[in-house]
Amino acid sequence: MTKDPHDTGAEARSVSEHSGGFESAWLDSFAEAMSKPTAQEIAFFERRRALGLGVGLDENGDLVYARQSSRE
Repeated sequence: MTKDPHDTGAEARSVSEHSGGFESAWLDSFAEAMSKPTAQEIAFFERRRALGLGVGLDENGDLVYARQSSRE
């Protein structure tokens, strides 16, 4: 099926206008869930800190190690 070059997309716009509330609610819920670490993520980084591996980035984007962050 080929796209009609004269199609203005009005049908697609009307569908997206109706789903905007759902998309907004989903995005808010997703952003809230992603803003908090899971138990698995907390355990992962605790283990990295215990092993002295990189645990994050500093303000310059450089890798920070547990031994560095404990001295500051």
